[in-house]
Amino acid sequence: MNVWLIEPLDPLIARDGRPAAVGRFDTVAFPYPSMVAGAVRTRMGSQNGAFSLPSSALGELKEKVIVQGPLLGELCSNCGVVRQWLAPAPQDAVFLRDDGGCVSLKRLIPRPLDPGEAMDSIGEQGLVPLGYQGAETYGKPPKGVPSFWNWSDFEAWLTTPGDRTGVDLSSLGTGHLPVETRTNLALQPGERVGIDGMLFQTSGLRFLQKGESRLSPRRFALSLRCQGAIVDGRELALNEQIAPLGGERRLARWSSASQEWPRMPDAIRESIVATSRARLILLTPAIFANGAVPGWSGHAWPLGGPVTAGVHAVSVQRPAVVSGWDLAAKNESGKAGRPKKTRRLAAAGTVYFLHLSGTKEDIRQWCEKAWLGCVSDDAQDRGDGFGLAVLGTWEEVQ
Repeated sequence: MNVWLIEPLDPLIARDGRPAAVGRFDTVAFPYPSMVAGAVRTRMGSQNGAFSLPSSALGELKEKVIVQGPLLGELCSNCGVVRQWLAPAPQDAVFLRDDGGCVSLKRLIPRPLDPGEAMDSIGEQGLVPLGYQGAETYGKPPKGVPSFWNWSDFEAWLTTPGDRTGVDLSSLGTGHLPVETRTNLALQPGERVGIDGMLFQTSGLRFLQKGESRLSPRRFALSLRCQGAIVDGRELALNEQIAPLGGERRLARWSSASQEWPRMPDAIRESIVATSRARLILLTPAIFANGAVPGWSGHAWPLGGPVTAGVHAVSVQRPAVVSGWDLAAKNESGKAGRPKKTRRLAAAGTVYFLHLSGTKEDIRQWCEKAWLGCVSDDAQDRGDGFGLAVLGTWEEVQ
């Protein structure tokens, strides 16, 4: 698959599909994979700026055009080359600030139940709780915790996670993308007079941010991987262009990236093969039939192969919600298009602690497929980019 960059030139309105409040159109904190996948397929199926594939080919388009992402990348302010990739903050990393202002990083690891303890998930899912290792830890959440980690720090956390003290949060990554709100007014055609009641607001994610100086701003872009396909007898592929993305058809620069996504470190692969244990961290939200717990836990791996992965514990935050508009389906009146059902997502950054079953060689091949593979339960959700994941190591506490 080829890596592409999408750099919004205006604040990006990324919706989750829920109806807008009266007079206000909000954005989610980061675009969902379905929005990016839909934009990619629209660009591939367009000629001279207009979507030209027949409605009968929409199902084939969704099936054949596989999209992975998006990931956040920071670009060089001058040349637009990717300076570094960024990953959503892993949910097994907890930051605490003591009374003296020192920030420490604590890792969450699975622990056995103590005498007298019980969990409502222990019988049904077989999950165990998470906790800190060693003495009890106290502190308050500090301000300025990064929402995205620099890939070098993220990779170190995947390879050798451990408690740290004196953490500099500003050097670890960056916060949420800033949200810019704009007030809009509809005007009478041919006149400079506003239409009564036609006042509304939009909020969008700003990808161009203040840097060290006005001449060197910080540039961010969405990155994705996709492949071309032959749909309805046409050969489809992405082209470098300025094209719409998101709400209000605001423009973005679509360009081919010169850098590949990060490869799996050898240390992670060898540790997983030796211990038959892995942490699976979501880089994009995933969709599972059983809520936060994957349907493949203890069953066939969705990407194929003889290895089975059982979820031992999970660190997950509140679920995200996504909906949308299905152009291929027909509504009750027989016309094309109807709302998609609302679904809950396991948010990006969710961490699954896995026990693997299989030979060492099978586990080695499993690692190659799981690294930057999509692990949602449904094949179409995987093709839309939901559940993009990487692997890390973990040690079991007796």
